[in-house]
Amino acid sequence: MKESERKLKFLAVKLRALESELSVSREIIQNVAKEVDKMFMEKYFPEIPQEPEQPEENTEITSQEEQKQGCSNGQCPPSEPNVDPNAPDMDSANKNIDPDVKKLFKKISSQIHPDKLSGLADGFEKTKKSELYHKAREAYENNDLLLLADVALELDLDVPELSDEKLRQTERKIIAIKRELAHIESTLVWQWFFTNDGKQKKAILEKLFEAMYERQRQNSRA
Repeated sequence: MKESERKLKFLAVKLRALESELSVSREIIQNVAKEVDKMFMEKYFPEIPQEPEQPEENTEITSQEEQKQGCSNGQCPPSEPNVDPNAPDMDSANKNIDPDVKKLFKKISSQIHPDKLSGLADGFEKTKKSELYHKAREAYENNDLLLLADVALELDLDVPELSDEKLRQTERKIIAIKRELAHIESTLVWQWFFTNDGKQKKAILEKLFEAMYERQRQNSRA
């Protein structure tokens, strides 16, 4: 592996891990913040009724709905022309895709597009290539040449030489993600959630409630 490819591989793995961590951290902080807010309202404003959590929308189609739509045995006629959903240029947003990203995605698709895998028996190879195609598709939609090149390397395909500017963009993205993670982990909500010590947990919650009460009071004055 060339020195440039090793650097690309390192940055791609690092970026993917940080993006995954950030996604999970955002989900945790949002859910915990809702939990803390609910406890706060129950303690200081019990007279205010809490809105019940909305159940997730049921997207399943009932048999009656199927009949209305002309469906049979759960199979509905296509509402749009039969267009390959995996085609690189399937929507107008793709006009902004980097030409290098388009070119590399097409090269990857020629190897592991789902249509190319239909003749393979179910097993490790098919599963692995399907996962790689999913990663490639995601990288393409995000206009991410670095992660797309990482997929190409796993397939032993030649990858374009990434410019210094593209590498710097990736490094800046990594720095931005690290900063957001550091901010999330510095919040009282995060510290309360991950503290195991009972006394410390109680003290953090009280500090949170004090800040929330003060904010509520200021908002009522405005």
